[in-house]
Amino acid sequence: MNSIAVGLPYAPNNPNLTFIFFIALTLLAVLGVRFSYYAYRNRRTSELGTAARLWDVLALAGLLAVGFALLGLVELLTIYVLPFKTALLLAAVFVLAVALRLLYRSVVPVTAGGEAQSERGLTWAAVVGVVVVFAGLALVGRHPLLLAVGGLSALGFTLAGGHYGRRGAAEARVQGTVVDTLLRHLLPVLLFAALVPALDLAVVVGLDRIVVLHIQVVFVIMTATTLMTATIKLRQNLASL
Repeated sequence: MNSIAVGLPYAPNNPNLTFIFFIALTLLAVLGVRFSYYAYRNRRTSELGTAARLWDVLALAGLLAVGFALLGLVELLTIYVLPFKTALLLAAVFVLAVALRLLYRSVVPVTAGGEAQSERGLTWAAVVGVVVVFAGLALVGRHPLLLAVGGLSALGFTLAGGHYGRRGAAEARVQGTVVDTLLRHLLPVLLFAALVPALDLAVVVGLDRIVVLHIQVVFVIMTATTLMTATIKLRQNLASL
């Protein structure tokens, strides 16, 4: 089954949930654009170097969230079903985890060659996983195996990003700095964004999809809200440069 198919939107025969999704996705699209814009502004204003990669990664995370939101709005407003949109949010979760690792490594550099090689290997494995989920959803649709891989990947990225985020925030030399602020504001974005694809695991084990959608829309809204607070920190950092 081709993913761009004629079908029903998010919540068939449930106009209230459809309306809530419209509000949630619109918020996510707008706030994702603002987040990416201020990440770009920080890159242009700050000194280039290792920080440039961080700002690029954050801008990409925001744009991926925007892509997910826009495709979701297309589903709501048309007759087309685009299940591969979930892979864009999964990619945003992965990129946020990479951003948290970059922040941690800006304070605690890699000391062993084996550790750096291991991190690169895991990064490429994650990239392959995201590509497989995207291609699978685009070609096959919402197959339970693909939903399971996407949900488990989202949880794995969250655990990895949380690991780096917690370790970075615990460093005494980080506390009170810009790195500390970014770590603490990106962690909630990572968590709430990851819970959207992760909840598809509940559908795989047999829970009614409408029930899952009611929960997912809450986390879409929370993702947008945490992106807004993270954007405020990006603006404050820009003003201090």
